[in-house]
Amino acid sequence: MASRPQRMILRTGASSLKGFTLVEVMISVAILGIGLSIVANSYLVCLRGINASQNNIQAQLLAKAKLDELEALSITRNGLTSFSEQNVMRSSGRDYNYNLKITEIASPEYIAKHFLQACLSYSWQEQNASKSVAFSTYFPKHEEEKPKSI
Repeated sequence: MASRPQRMILRTGASSLKGFTLVEVMISVAILGIGLSIVANSYLVCLRGINASQNNIQAQLLAKAKLDELEALSITRNGLTSFSEQNVMRSSGRDYNYNLKITEIASPEYIAKHFLQACLSYSWQEQNASKSVAFSTYFPKHEEEKPKSI
């Protein structure tokens, strides 16, 4: 018995091929690129927001320190008198302009008799825009010490 030579049969159908076509790979890369650009943009927006928050918090801390300084001055001098002050403070690599005005209160009269109004504002430049925070509070007026009668 003679053996018959076996023939190799090559299949040439789409169902037998494994892998991706070039078009599928290009579409996948495009979708991945769009997704990564959205994530990168979101990251940059978050960084800008964090920077803006840090600047705002720094201005608030500077304002609190200035108001604490005024409160201590009010205590040591037995009250304050009307005045205004403008200056620039540098903090965390940024210039903060502050404007302080201590003025008489117009009304109501019972408050105006004993207190002055302090208005303090801080402003700074951030991404080509001017930002600011403002505070207002009251301090006792300076009262001359009356001689004690015996």
